[in-house]
Amino acid sequence: MIFSFFLSLICVCSLTCLYFSVKKNLEFIDVYESTMLQIEESLEVLSFYQKRIERKSKLEVFSDDFIVKELVEDIKQSKKAVLLVSEKLTGEKENFEGEDVA
Repeated sequence: MIFSFFLSLICVCSLTCLYFSVKKNLEFIDVYESTMLQIEESLEVLSFYQKRIERKSKLEVFSDDFIVKELVEDIKQSKKAVLLVSEKLTGEKENFEGEDVA
């Protein structure tokens, strides 16, 4: 009699723990899916701006002014930074020339 009571109590406790575990896992799945959607949207934005930066970084510079050259170099570094972020988010490696982004 006492054994069956303890066995029943253990089963009830196990089922209760299982219920809460499954409930938390389902909540985490919702958070995971939401995060994945945000990452996909972010990648689209990064891709759009990476293409714009790439076009602008290839433009010829007709001024020897230091500020203009520095601006072009900043654009090139921004392009590399956008590529680096998208690589980290996707896990895919894209080749780009130049030094590491500081």
